[in-house]
Amino acid sequence: MRATVGAIGMLAVALVLLGGCSGTQAPAASPPATAAPAPASVIPAPQPAPAPAPEVTVPTVSAALSANQVPASLAPVRIRVEALGIDMAVEAVGQTAENVMELPKNPAVAAWYRFGPSPASPAGATVIAAHVDSLVYDIGPFARLASASAGTRVVLTLSDGSERGYSVTGVQSILKPDVPWASVFDRSGASRLTLVTCGGEFDYEAKRYLSNVIVSADPLP
Repeated sequence: MRATVGAIGMLAVALVLLGGCSGTQAPAASPPATAAPAPASVIPAPQPAPAPAPEVTVPTVSAALSANQVPASLAPVRIRVEALGIDMAVEAVGQTAENVMELPKNPAVAAWYRFGPSPASPAGATVIAAHVDSLVYDIGPFARLASASAGTRVVLTLSDGSERGYSVTGVQSILKPDVPWASVFDRSGASRLTLVTCGGEFDYEAKRYLSNVIVSADPLP
């Protein structure tokens, strides 16, 4: 984006008056009559050309999802929570046509939102989610997240082979309409891990759970 500074010039007009001088003595004979001199034309004083407007370059960041994708080398590929018997592969996912996070159909496979922070990001929440169960695949490992307690250790393995450890700080079960999704997928604040699955009561008519289980964890030193 460029900001252009405008300038307003002030126009000054100079008037030139022409006149004659009279002698001290009267002439011997009257001079022939002459027409009065025409008034001088009013000529605008020349103005200097305006200085070119300075260009101010404002840094911008693309909001396109593709521009916010984390490098593949920093993607989490595995999650382990030994205290809960969880050991799952993690796939990088994007959004569905309904603008919600994609999830693998198999609840034994977790998903990491690749357009958000990764464990290597300096800020924001790394979001990993999975189905709690399935009529085809049965109950998934994330069904045990609801029983996690403060201090439970979570380990993520990145695609470059490195590991990042986290400690659970809180577990919430929130009715789906009340989930603060903007906070769940927050890109700001301290680097942290957020695990999401379904939970609470099951609506047999709608065939879905009424709540989400959200686990928050902070990086271990």
